[in-house]
Amino acid sequence: MERIVMLVKLYLYIVHSILLLFYKKEYRKYMNSRNILEIQENKLKEILENNKNSLYGKKYNFDKIKTIEDFQKEVPLTTYEDYLAYIEKIKNGEEHILTYEKVKMFELTSGSTSASKLIPYTDSLKKEFQAGIKVWLYSLYKKYPSLKFGKSYWSITPKIDFQHKEKSVIPIGFEEDSEYFGNLEKHLIDSIFVNPKDIKNEKDMDRFYFKTLSALMAEENIRLFSFWSPSLLLLLIEYLEKNSEKILKTLKEKRKQEVRKYIENKEYHKIWKNLILISCWGDMNSTEYLKKIQEIFPNTVIQEKGLLATEGFISFPDTEKNLSKLSIYSHFFEFLSLDDNKIYKVSEIEANKKYELILTTSGGLYRYCIGDIIEVISIENNVPYIKFAGRKGAVSDLFGEKLEESFLKNIMETYKQKIDFYMFAPNKNHYILFIKTDRKIDVQDLENKLRENFHYDYCRKLGQLKAIKMFTLTGQPEKEYIEACQNKNQKLGNIKMTALSKESGWENIFNGYFQESEDE
Repeated sequence: MERIVMLVKLYLYIVHSILLLFYKKEYRKYMNSRNILEIQENKLKEILENNKNSLYGKKYNFDKIKTIEDFQKEVPLTTYEDYLAYIEKIKNGEEHILTYEKVKMFELTSGSTSASKLIPYTDSLKKEFQAGIKVWLYSLYKKYPSLKFGKSYWSITPKIDFQHKEKSVIPIGFEEDSEYFGNLEKHLIDSIFVNPKDIKNEKDMDRFYFKTLSALMAEENIRLFSFWSPSLLLLLIEYLEKNSEKILKTLKEKRKQEVRKYIENKEYHKIWKNLILISCWGDMNSTEYLKKIQEIFPNTVIQEKGLLATEGFISFPDTEKNLSKLSIYSHFFEFLSLDDNKIYKVSEIEANKKYELILTTSGGLYRYCIGDIIEVISIENNVPYIKFAGRKGAVSDLFGEKLEESFLKNIMETYKQKIDFYMFAPNKNHYILFIKTDRKIDVQDLENKLRENFHYDYCRKLGQLKAIKMFTLTGQPEKEYIEACQNKNQKLGNIKMTALSKESGWENIFNGYFQESEDE
């Protein structure tokens, strides 16, 4: 038996070592980087050269642009709305629109004024993601070499139904992390991942959790957990607590007896005694969930992920620090200062200041204002260390749902009735609509409208979010709102009514009552 275990570990070590050979070049290139401005200039020139014959490239004279300054003068800042006409052409099968390269698929993400956005993906955009992913993985294994002797679990996105209304000849959906690598790499990665067969095609969330936990419980030599939201790991633990006997039946007798006592004693860290590291979000709303995970896994390193969006790969964790480095080889970055509203190049940004990110990518987004605010923590060897500091404007994001104020306003405009006051606010694992109106709004109808937002719907299906609740206001909500803001030391002249508060606890401030409703 010991010989078999040793052979398995040797196999895993060989597979990991082969994978690291794919990543070493990117790692060395990044670590030897000194002239960050030159790297960014070259990245911009590459994107412009490759796409100068696209419809967008011809409109903005990509072929005549020689410098960053030329680019900034010739090409305007953009938001998603600026691309709608181009996206329509791509959906209809037209080529060479935003990129000269063929669009392989659209990725879905939440919209601000609309329910969702379609982000075009090309092979070159995938390579830009790889430029950051490979550096991070190589540094991770360099810091924790014993990861090579075990398996990893990377959370899979189940293909729960999302009824997008768009008709497109280009596929619409989302891909797994392993799809960002080449075929050989993907085959090797699949051999060291712990995932039940066809789990990504599972649409029933109860079966998804059951199959996932059955696979995880059966494998004791897991060294790495990678989740996006830490709440998903907590949901798995919660499911295990409630369904332990059903899951235990799937295990071999020896493993079953060993694991049973750990579940009974809530010693979940002992189920995976070789677990070295958990990778997940740690910024903003994830902080409290991160603390709970550390309590459950006291001997495991918790590494916060870098900043990654559907539109681009922005930063990755430094394994020596609890900070993330800007992924300088991924895209061309510009930075809009929150201090003076001026746009700066990467070589001009300063520590202890906040900026809105502007991306130019090989996926066809040019000078794209992504809405993410970053803070520069420090600059070492000319490379910025950054952290996510929130979203521009009013956005609530408990678990990745990214509800924007403008989207919520659009929903409320669909109700043709007198509404004296309304405000959305988060509360632990659900949202509340505080409303004063002449007739009731159907809670299920409101929930359906919210679920047209891709990420909200996804969080609901995963179980991270519960259905919205309605709080009928009976007092003077404007007066109560203003007084609450004043009690928080806000100046009267600075208080503005909002459709979305990012703070919870308003049910203790407003006079009124909850409407009765049933969660799905």
